[in-house]
Amino acid sequence: MELDGPGFDVLSDDERARARRFVRHEDAIRCAATRAVLRRALAERTGMPASELRFGRGALGRPLLVSAKGILHAGLDFNVSHSGQHGLIALATGRRVGVDIEMCCPDVNWQMIKGAVFASRDDACVAVLPALQRVDAFYRVWTAKEALLKVLGLGIAKGMTWFSVLEGEHEDPFVRVISRQLDDAGELSALNAAWCGVPPGYVGCVAWSESGPR
Repeated sequence: MELDGPGFDVLSDDERARARRFVRHEDAIRCAATRAVLRRALAERTGMPASELRFGRGALGRPLLVSAKGILHAGLDFNVSHSGQHGLIALATGRRVGVDIEMCCPDVNWQMIKGAVFASRDDACVAVLPALQRVDAFYRVWTAKEALLKVLGLGIAKGMTWFSVLEGEHEDPFVRVISRQLDDAGELSALNAAWCGVPPGYVGCVAWSESGPR
């Protein structure tokens, strides 16, 4: 499959160039396919031709639709993540969204890096799980935190240990929905996150605000 093929005719030159920077052809195709799906989803939501959509960044680096006159569809929010052979996309109106998907490596030495990911409550919750469940638990914590941070426009540069996503030390800490009040400035209402159904070997999470600005 070529990046100039009919499946990718909605992409911009910049998007094709970005995809071509991947060393492996399959990674380039996955990146391009994710962008093409995003464009078509946004075109359906906005009524604009997919190939004519232009993307920009807001004050916090979050993606948005723009035109020569400024921001388009200011109430529409979207976020994208991809890993391995799969991508995850979320669209929302009147609230912020963030997503993360990770391909799980069963041999990952998560204990070496948990100090950069887990808050003390997360660590305590994972510690009481059976050993065979802890790798999956690590990826669940990671994806939830990254999705929530993307809602805030922070990314992982601020770190992940200043908040927890697990509720307590009990048999199943992975409740369906996580609720947090993370924004100290009060610009966003409570944030929520939920792990979502993804293919085997992956963990995915979607996060959203009850309301909030771009």
